[in-house]
Amino acid sequence: MAPPPGEYETGLFAHIDKLVITIICEDQIPELEIEVNDGQWMKLTNLSPSSFVFMVGDPLKAWSNRRLKSTNHKVMMSGDKDQFSIAAFIMPNEGTIIKTPKELIDEEHPQLFKDFDFMKFFFFAFSDPARRIDSGQLLSHPTSFQCPYGQVVKSQLQVIN
Repeated sequence: MAPPPGEYETGLFAHIDKLVITIICEDQIPELEIEVNDGQWMKLTNLSPSSFVFMVGDPLKAWSNRRLKSTNHKVMMSGDKDQFSIAAFIMPNEGTIIKTPKELIDEEHPQLFKDFDFMKFFFFAFSDPARRIDSGQLLSHPTSFQCPYGQVVKSQLQVIN
């Protein structure tokens, strides 16, 4: 439901997607905002009704060796109309290891992330310990937390240094 006229409120908190890809189809009310490099929020406006927004998730950022950027985004609601979005999420099969292809690693582009099991990362991303980590730092945070369903995520998610 839209907030009362003249009010502005969060519809979906700021976050970076933990799935590989999110594809969003917005209605004609611009409510999706992305965080730009200077920490400011920018509304995605002037999208045609047939536009789709392609959001890179953290696993694709790691797979691409940071050539693709996962973006912090949120939904802000205002006005007197309800806002509707349709999103499609893409995730790999259980047991998939996210690994940067050798073709994306060289002297100019050293491997930035250790290989990791997607499902362990995904379950950890929604665990209680992960809630204490900034969404944008989750991939690079050294972890050894107990995950839901008895899975343990070791330091496999940390940035290689």
